[in-house]
Amino acid sequence: MRRVGTLLTLFFLILTAGNFLLKSSDGKETATEKAEQAVIKEQLLPPPPRKEENPKTKFVKELLSDFSLQFSLFKKSTLENGKYVYRNGGITVVFTVDPLFQEAVKKNFKRFRVKYGAYVAVDADTGKVLAAVSSIDFPDLTFKRTFPAASTFKVITAAAALETGLATPNTEMVCGGTGDSCSPSVWLNSYYKVKRKFSESFATSANPFFGNLGRLLGKETLVKFAEKFGFNRKDYGFPWGIMREPLDDYDTALTAAGLGETRTSPFHQALIASVIENDGVMVKPTLIEEVIDTKGKVLYSFKKETFGRVVSVGTARAIREMMLLTVKRGTVSDKRHFKRLKRYFPQVVIGGKTGTLSELTYPEGRCEWFTGFMEYGGKRIAFSSLAVNNHYFYITGYEIAAVAATSFAKLHTNLAKRRG
Repeated sequence: MRRVGTLLTLFFLILTAGNFLLKSSDGKETATEKAEQAVIKEQLLPPPPRKEENPKTKFVKELLSDFSLQFSLFKKSTLENGKYVYRNGGITVVFTVDPLFQEAVKKNFKRFRVKYGAYVAVDADTGKVLAAVSSIDFPDLTFKRTFPAASTFKVITAAAALETGLATPNTEMVCGGTGDSCSPSVWLNSYYKVKRKFSESFATSANPFFGNLGRLLGKETLVKFAEKFGFNRKDYGFPWGIMREPLDDYDTALTAAGLGETRTSPFHQALIASVIENDGVMVKPTLIEEVIDTKGKVLYSFKKETFGRVVSVGTARAIREMMLLTVKRGTVSDKRHFKRLKRYFPQVVIGGKTGTLSELTYPEGRCEWFTGFMEYGGKRIAFSSLAVNNHYFYITGYEIAAVAATSFAKLHTNLAKRRG
């Protein structure tokens, strides 16, 4: 009986399959029937085996997509044949940092006893990081993104005003208060009135002009341009700056002048400077020159990438000219290391924007920035320098940049002599 039951079940299955495979009246399967059969067949087939990604390929992808990973490996690198190299698990990572320049900046930090400071230099054309130096006791300051942006934020305000057509470098505005006053009510209502020019206000970092400019721009426009320059971004594992949206007109004026709740990192500041030096385009910063396996096969070789255009060529060049004014007759024109740089290397083109603010959440002192660019020997470098100084110090945060530029010029002059 069991055998008969089995035969009947088999006959029923064959009959069902036959009904499913019935041909059309002309003896051929219809298109619908073919499609149904294909679906059934696909459902009955086992899923194809999943291809596991090559571990080396996976590592390279992760490395190129995460700047923080690049930075952490760079800190573990060693110097081999004139290059910083990291080796692990059959993989060799070669970094973009220039060992001669890196070591020269380190020596400067030691020479001037920079206890709490940082310096970052990026090739403005390619985005390659050429130097990343922090004080010995605080090795990660280049990546720390909670420093007050201070008056370096005036670069953003200037870009917004120029790009929207609100102002030109020659625009003049009557403002209240002295250049370093910090009260929006004074800027509007003080009996002490001064006619201030945009370009000169940038060079001398005059708060009243930029505060009033911020009011005219409005908080939406100011936030929009800050975000175009990278504030509040969260991608690429990069230490992007943080900007709190201004609460009202008063707060907008403070923010535009660099006195608001705006935080940033030395890496981000150097990237902002690269936008100006690179005609308005933000290059993608990288520490990776190439990745090689144990057999010598190159798994990755540097390719330039960008985050796209931030501002127009005209806006970038106008800000660049104002940055040059900062050195020529602005806030650093009287600093001895800038004078020394010009005396020994007059061919060096250097410009930037200062930023100064007291900040008591770090070692007590003044947070001093210089964010800018230099050009020498066919190289175009965007950089940021920072120091938080107490009452007694040997060099300002601004002049760290001048000393680094002097070191860079010396290195390239000596290199040119050897080649010549």
